[in-house]
Amino acid sequence: MRKFKKQATLLLILTSLFVFANCFELGESKKTDDPNTLALVALAGLNPIAGNYNYYNGTSDYAGGTYTAPGNEIVGTYNISLSLIAQTMFDATYGNSYLYGEIQEIDTTKKVIYVRFRSDSSFSQGDYGWYRWTVKDGKTYVCPDLSDVSTQTTLASAKDDDLDYYSDPSNINAGCGLNSGFDPAPWSRLELN
Repeated sequence: MRKFKKQATLLLILTSLFVFANCFELGESKKTDDPNTLALVALAGLNPIAGNYNYYNGTSDYAGGTYTAPGNEIVGTYNISLSLIAQTMFDATYGNSYLYGEIQEIDTTKKVIYVRFRSDSSFSQGDYGWYRWTVKDGKTYVCPDLSDVSTQTTLASAKDDDLDYYSDPSNINAGCGLNSGFDPAPWSRLELN
């Protein structure tokens, strides 16, 4: 019992020192794309893009398109937790649409989250899809799976998608939904709300 108390005390001291040391800013804070850091985040069971966001189309200077609003207009929200991606798409004409994707797997190497859409989603109920993310110029962008989600009835089928065939992280304003009938579509820019 005495050995356990010593180990518990030592662990408490080390944890306290770690927390205390991380209370100070020791340099410029920035988002990281380092695979080792993202892997540690995933290992810890965290979602690297968790948060509550308004989202916009493309970059802030994106002009908009025939079916897409400009980059300075809020087009919806993302509420992303460790277990769920809740997406609301605003539409004044037809009414809002909602997607509720229960997170099945997070792959920080590919920067993708695989989900299964709940039955209370506006569409794709019970099907699987993915949300790919990228960080560019300090901003986080998401591209939802715009491929043929209705045929993805298993996690394996969603994971079989060639992410680069359907999305291009180097083209924020026209690199989402490629080869899916929706292209060219902008990536969604996430802004904390």
